[in-house]
Amino acid sequence: MTVSIVGVDVGGTSIRAVRVDGDVAAVESSIGPTPRGAPAIAAAVAGHVRAVAADAVAVAIGVPGRVDSATGVVRSAVNLGIAGPVPFATLVGELTGLPVHIENDVNAAALGAFAHLRLGPDRSLAYVNVGTGIAAGFVLGGRLWRGATGTAGEIGHLPMWPHGPWCPCGQVGCAEAVGSGRAVSADPSRRADVAAAVAWTVQLCVMTLDVDVVALGGGMTESPEIVASVRAELAAREAGSSMLADLRLASRVHVVPVDAPLGCLGAVLARATLGAP
Repeated sequence: MTVSIVGVDVGGTSIRAVRVDGDVAAVESSIGPTPRGAPAIAAAVAGHVRAVAADAVAVAIGVPGRVDSATGVVRSAVNLGIAGPVPFATLVGELTGLPVHIENDVNAAALGAFAHLRLGPDRSLAYVNVGTGIAAGFVLGGRLWRGATGTAGEIGHLPMWPHGPWCPCGQVGCAEAVGSGRAVSADPSRRADVAAAVAWTVQLCVMTLDVDVVALGGGMTESPEIVASVRAELAAREAGSSMLADLRLASRVHVVPVDAPLGCLGAVLARATLGAP
């Protein structure tokens, strides 16, 4: 009998769940809107789990915000209406009767992108999600890197312009404030700055971690115009610096499909790395 695990990606606007078979392939899915508040979200997740796999043996969930994978606690996820620590894995577990693993959503998507691109265990990847905000997940030597406190990848909150726009995190000129979906929604003229912000994060990932691949994903990468602008920005940087030309920034960039369930599959893979069956 094939063991079914349900992978769930909780997004700011929608929840997606897929039934994952023994080959870590998505075989059935369910999608619906994301409510606000931990109890409502947990109930919605449980509903999607039941919809895709009545025989599921476990659930793995990617959740935005500060996530403690070891304890199953979401410390905060403001865009989901979660302002303080919530035992989210426990909430879902009580509703489903199943063991639950939670992971930061971008970390999960990074593992999903690593698998999607069929990279070997000795390779490294930075996944840069360009959506409402900008965040990254890292897979180094085939293993997810969460950092000392589980907050590795908050690359969107590194200031890139000292006199740039104010960021809700309290800093000035963060990449996310310069050129993310939220920045463009607040000021449409910021769309012209998206390429600069994304190219800056790509360069940062390569120059700090020297990853083999920088995978770009998230809603804003659906725009061919934005992707082309990012590649042009990287090419311009390489043309102006022999050091950057030698690093081959542009050639390390791969765009992953937005419609692929990378977060769902990556959440299941993250659970497996902890030794769960």
